[in-house]
Amino acid sequence: MANPQPQPDPEAADEITPLIHPNPNHPTHPYTENVSSRRRRPSHSGSSILSSHLSVDELALADTAIGERLPYDAYQTIDWLHDLIKDSFRYRAVKSSKGVRGAFVSAYEDYQGWIVAGLVGILTACVAFFVDYAESGFGDLKFGYCKTNWVLGREACCFPREGCAGWRDWFGDDDDGGGGWNGFVVYAGVAWLLAMGAGVVTKLTREEIPGFANHECFDEGHGEGNVSSGNGNGNGNGNKIAFLAAGSGIPEIKLLLSGFEFRNLLSWRVLVVKAVGASLAVASGLCVGKEGPFVHISTSAGYVVARMFPQFRDNGRKLREMLSVACSSALAVAFGSPVGGVLFVYEEMSSQFPRKVLWKAFFCSLVAAIMLKGLDPTRTGRLVLFETNFGVIYKPHNYVFFVFLGISGGLFGALFCKASQAWTKRMKPFINKHPLVELTVIVIVTAALQYPNPITREPALLMIKNLLRDCDHKNGGGWICEQERQPDKSAYYWWLITGTVVKITMTILTIGSRIPSGLIVPALSAGAIYGRLIGQIPPDTSPAIFAMVGAAAFLAGVSRMTVSLTVIMLELTGEVEYIPPFMIAILTAKVVVDALHEAGVNDHTVLGEFLEHEHATNIARRHGGLVEDLIPPQQHMVDMTLHMGPEYKVLKQTLAHKLARMKRHGLRDAALVLVDDREMLHGIISEAELDFAVNEEGYLVENEPFDVLTGPLATFVDRTPLTLNAAAPLEMLVEMVYQLGLRHVVVVEEGSSRVLGVVLKQQMILYLEHLREYPSTEVPQGIHADDHSGDYSDEEYDVSDTEEADDCTLDDDAQDRLPKVVEFLLQNGANVMGTTAHQTTALHECL
Repeated sequence: MANPQPQPDPEAADEITPLIHPNPNHPTHPYTENVSSRRRRPSHSGSSILSSHLSVDELALADTAIGERLPYDAYQTIDWLHDLIKDSFRYRAVKSSKGVRGAFVSAYEDYQGWIVAGLVGILTACVAFFVDYAESGFGDLKFGYCKTNWVLGREACCFPREGCAGWRDWFGDDDDGGGGWNGFVVYAGVAWLLAMGAGVVTKLTREEIPGFANHECFDEGHGEGNVSSGNGNGNGNGNKIAFLAAGSGIPEIKLLLSGFEFRNLLSWRVLVVKAVGASLAVASGLCVGKEGPFVHISTSAGYVVARMFPQFRDNGRKLREMLSVACSSALAVAFGSPVGGVLFVYEEMSSQFPRKVLWKAFFCSLVAAIMLKGLDPTRTGRLVLFETNFGVIYKPHNYVFFVFLGISGGLFGALFCKASQAWTKRMKPFINKHPLVELTVIVIVTAALQYPNPITREPALLMIKNLLRDCDHKNGGGWICEQERQPDKSAYYWWLITGTVVKITMTILTIGSRIPSGLIVPALSAGAIYGRLIGQIPPDTSPAIFAMVGAAAFLAGVSRMTVSLTVIMLELTGEVEYIPPFMIAILTAKVVVDALHEAGVNDHTVLGEFLEHEHATNIARRHGGLVEDLIPPQQHMVDMTLHMGPEYKVLKQTLAHKLARMKRHGLRDAALVLVDDREMLHGIISEAELDFAVNEEGYLVENEPFDVLTGPLATFVDRTPLTLNAAAPLEMLVEMVYQLGLRHVVVVEEGSSRVLGVVLKQQMILYLEHLREYPSTEVPQGIHADDHSGDYSDEEYDVSDTEEADDCTLDDDAQDRLPKVVEFLLQNGANVMGTTAHQTTALHECL
């Protein structure tokens, strides 16, 4: 009997059978039907409450699986993925419009970013015109005044005439160009008045910042940021008092562009104070620059303009794209370097810089540069600051000197980072109590050290211009060229040596003062003086060449910039021939400073240390841990987990209790994880949305159970959180958080996919910072880098092996690691599962 033939499968036989459903929006589609059955809009009263708190774009996400979000609160991080999806909904709605009006709206949508970029460039150039005009006019009042127009600076008063008769010094000239003791008194007096003005206006930007963590890096202000902030002037509740216009603002802008919400940092008030304060501070002659504050100013201009357009105002991701665009115009107006400004943002500032942002940044820099050249604040008609024309070129053997200058620049960068941090930490209590007294001392010391030296007496930009001057003529060229033509140069060498030491020392001491202050020009000044000194060694090459390369090397050592700095120096000097020397010195400086000091000066913010993606990845690679190392302790996960039961119903009181526990831990950007009886994930609710639902009157009803997935809370539930296996390498978590811009990552068990915990972005960063601080110490499993500053009782933890801790019966390896572990525990509270604050103190006494 023949075997029966198998019947053909009609689905398999059809070559055009679709692999997916042709219309997933069809109501009979199984996925759509399942989602619709579990989600619905809140009641009418809840909907009306929501509509008054959410943007139109956000309300469009109500019926999606990702849920809605309230506007970001201060000092939270944004959800990059959520904002991307929200913008996609808005974009599709705009493009769906038909007819002439639809075409107009669609075109306006496409060109809105270009409009904002152009307006930002114009506004930034206008602010730069004011700053340049004020800084030049006020700064030269230390020496004299213009008889034809007293508000003009010396260069603008005399240009284009040689031997200007329109400028008058206060007390005439002595042999080296000064005015004797009378000239010094006027110089110091005017400098003090200008510096006091900068300090007073900076106090107008006082801001109270909530405490973030009992972690050392959050207690000190370092580097070029708002280092004058601290809790010395606080109100006793653990909060910090920051002055948002202090410092350069570059570290805080980097933090904001990475996705952090920083309240009032970019407001109109800070923009105006920053511009006025930077003008007065630079004019006073202190070792500070206006180029760093220009980054803050341009970004503030971008924020003010972009918020006039709903597309950017209601979307944190889109807003930060435009802030990156605005930031690029800073160096275009500060240095006349539009291309270098774009590269600066790409290399140093922005963590998200797609190609469309690059094009708009290029346009914004172009508009700013054209506008500033038209305004011509210095009345010289020039955009390039230090245009040079060397009569000789460098020789092959000069490469040795270029490498030496690079090494010196790297050493200077490492010295500056370490010394400025130590000085700021030591002087912080005094600065908090007496900021103007500290500023007065620095002004007097700076004036006393700089005024006797004919090189450092001049304003910084004019001094750099003189140092880059080639003395190829027999006569003229200024004081420097006259000294280099003398047979005995011993006095000249002394001025170069002392000028370098003074600039380096006073830059270290000044950069932490409570005034707007940048580091670019002081680094260029010190490097130019040092390079001019080294340039006296080779007899066949102009010393100005080494001054130019030395300036680039010193700035590279402090800022860690490479490609962007090379282009900036090219645009500053106009010397294409000297690109190879720039590259040699800059790369050498970066290699040296990276070997000596990992964190850059722009990585220290008022809120702690900014951990860049590259540094975070390197730390994870060196440590080699797993994602499970970051799972919070059991008690914390109990507080952050909601077991919904078989009917998915909870009471408002339960949510209020969970919220109180999360706040008690001091967590920010936390999320409540929704699980069922089998510990399977059903979604997460961010702390901000949970706070709104619990505390908004009339949104939830007391003592009335409601379905979490279909009730009024459903609109806030994100049912699509990204998960990661607990056994995954730590590097995978770092890449996900930085590349995708995640706030939360849910950790699941290998094999069963049960929820084990949730990792917060801020928690991960603090964890990595601890690994960098103690690279040789293995971090105990369970260390949770958030602030657990609440008062915990011993009963809250499942304590084990207490006798072992009390008796100090530890193995040799544990005893070697114990001091650093206990130090960390004392700073952060009881952060290890099974270790209470009482036991931590006992361990410390046991040592």
